[in-house]
Amino acid sequence: MDSVLYYAAEMVCGLQFLHSEGIIHRDFKPENILFSNKGHIKIADFGLAAENVFGNKTISGSIGTLHNMAPEMIQCQIYNSAVDWWAFGIVLCKMATGRSPFYEGRKAEKCIHFILNCQPSYSEQLSTELQDLLEKLLKKKPYKRLGFKGI
Repeated sequence: MDSVLYYAAEMVCGLQFLHSEGIIHRDFKPENILFSNKGHIKIADFGLAAENVFGNKTISGSIGTLHNMAPEMIQCQIYNSAVDWWAFGIVLCKMATGRSPFYEGRKAEKCIHFILNCQPSYSEQLSTELQDLLEKLLKKKPYKRLGFKGI
């Protein structure tokens, strides 16, 4: 679990830096997290990133990998960097347990249903503190989500 926390902290620093530069990644997922030969993470694949999104500015558009999309993206609502914190919550859960807190199958409509209507499910092996963090990152309403106004 120590390595999960170490890499999670590096991801938090990386996302905070991106957001301070006005960049929303919009496709934060395990496949876009690389490891350097010195044991640090590198956030990769900025092909779907939005730039110049500072302060209270919001954007719209349903873009990214469905299984990691925040509810507001799926519903084509306006959003801000809070979508990256949702995706970070999904990644963190996968790192800690090996599975998503939502549906992992291939049926898009089922995935959408779970993200929009179901509460995330966590493994009993997670510590109370990690479960609490995940619950704060995976709030359906972005204004209640940890990271909405910075972590």
